[in-house]
Amino acid sequence: MQWFPWLTPYYKQIIQQHQIGHAHPALLLQAHAGMGVDALVWGIARWLLCETPQEHKACGHCHGCQLMLADNHPDWYPLAVEKGKNIIGIDVVRETCEKIWHSPQQGGARVIWIENAQQLSESAVNALLKTVEEPPANCWFLFSTPQASQLPATLRSRCVQVTLTPPNEAQGLAWLAREHPLPQPELQTALRLSGGAPAQALAFIESPRWQERSALAEALQSALPQQPMLLLPLLVGEACTEKIYWLMAYLLDALKLQRGGAAWLTHIENQAASQYLSTLMDELSLQAILRQWRECHTLLTQTPQVNAELVVSDALLVWETALQK
Repeated sequence: MQWFPWLTPYYKQIIQQHQIGHAHPALLLQAHAGMGVDALVWGIARWLLCETPQEHKACGHCHGCQLMLADNHPDWYPLAVEKGKNIIGIDVVRETCEKIWHSPQQGGARVIWIENAQQLSESAVNALLKTVEEPPANCWFLFSTPQASQLPATLRSRCVQVTLTPPNEAQGLAWLAREHPLPQPELQTALRLSGGAPAQALAFIESPRWQERSALAEALQSALPQQPMLLLPLLVGEACTEKIYWLMAYLLDALKLQRGGAAWLTHIENQAASQYLSTLMDELSLQAILRQWRECHTLLTQTPQVNAELVVSDALLVWETALQK
């Protein structure tokens, strides 16, 4: 599993707590997508399950390390949503809790990782609480989530929370430049659109969505102001909310340009679309349209089975009316 340099301070701090005997049995790791929290969890688990750790590192040679590398360690319990489901149910949690009360099969630690812990069902959380509060000796819970506030307070209160913040932009750009040959303005755009998470920015650049974003920029300049509805095919379909997020970033960039904030743009390598938008509408009109698209984004994000095409069409019609005025 790939290691990321911005994880090292968190890793060393957590391992040091174990070394001095101050580690909490339940750790809640909050991390934005693309921060590599799975690599951090893997590194912590390997150290805990290593029979002869060397300072901050697992030895890589003992039986425990070999079992981890083979993804076959009997005292390593990774739990996640099963394929075709959207919650982590009570059955798998109960089964795991029962297992860890037996002696560890390798005679050392037991490590339970619950990925995307916000997807635990209410009954699964309740089944966990007593064991998390009073776990067996040398038993460690690792929870990871992009948003800790989505977990019940009863579970959060039993954990020590560590929030992984994105590296500073210079460090993120340096890492991206080593991984991909794109010019810096494009790398910087990808990084800013990814909330500063370098691994997510890299995945974005290497996906078809990167070209879709460029296509949207071109369409903005050809469809506006007369025919905003031409944008509909580019905004609906797969990753609809992400495409609307790109659009909102273009609108926000237009506002920044009107206020002389060119240094703070998000779409750095393609300022033409934002510059064009800044000429079509005044500041108040841009703010109103940006609020409209923010409401659209929220509705699509938070409402299950909503008709995305209808919602986006309504927003485009509002925009068309505003442009005509």
